[in-house]
Amino acid sequence: MTASTVLKPLVHPGEQAAQRLESVTTGTAVERLSLTPGRRIVDAIDEALTRLGADSAQVELLGGPLSRVSYCIPALCADGSRAAWYSETFETAAPATIVAGSATVGRRDGERFMHCHAAWFDADGVLRGGHLWPDTIVGATPVEAIVHAFDSVALTSGADDETAMPVFTPSPTAVSLSSSHRAVMTRVRPGVEIHDAIRRVMIDAGMQTASVRGSLGSLVGATLIRGDGTAVADGPATEVTIAGHASVDGDRLSEAHVSVCAIDRHGTVHTGELAERGNLVAVTFELLVEEISG
Repeated sequence: MTASTVLKPLVHPGEQAAQRLESVTTGTAVERLSLTPGRRIVDAIDEALTRLGADSAQVELLGGPLSRVSYCIPALCADGSRAAWYSETFETAAPATIVAGSATVGRRDGERFMHCHAAWFDADGVLRGGHLWPDTIVGATPVEAIVHAFDSVALTSGADDETAMPVFTPSPTAVSLSSSHRAVMTRVRPGVEIHDAIRRVMIDAGMQTASVRGSLGSLVGATLIRGDGTAVADGPATEVTIAGHASVDGDRLSEAHVSVCAIDRHGTVHTGELAERGNLVAVTFELLVEEISG
């Protein structure tokens, strides 16, 4: 990691969309799950959503073994057509053990699809992380997870004109679920500070205290609190999964603690708490904010 520095928004090839936050209010059904051994992780999540009667969700990966890990890490775009791109595909030494992760689960071209960032220990005990491809497979025992299933949001992955990258976007729908939490699902566009996005979502929804769960995306580097200062993971697009909570007072965040697992373009995993400034969205961010009742 480097010392504190000024981070600038990435310059994307397409015209900048006027709306930087695309939010849909929803209820969430929150369930603890054991993902089926031997299944592709995306298929195991699909099975769980089918049992719940849901189609889209944010998922927290809590831990468990993987018998195959197919993944990439963020990379520079060799031909300059995009602000960032994906590395080649890697296969980790298995069995591996997940230590943290988040997944956005919805549809692409009508088929089940997920966007997943995670960190894990490989078979040699090395901490690794990255963007998991759907071919990643649950190991000999279940992967434990928490699903936040939506009753009013459909998540669809498609090409984005601004970034020329595939992204998930929420849209309103209606599903018959026994939901118990009021929440907002938001696609955050490039250049927005992630703390500002959390604050804006909470204020617009009238939430005083909320949790951030199952959320992931990319930041322009990642600025982490280190002692009395900060340190920055190398960009230009660092892939992250976050969790935390926040409170608002008027139009400001009165309290916010957002922990992060960040994977830079060298494959190095960084953990800690995000600083309130210096965490601009790089390409896209899938942000779930759930109200905490008093």
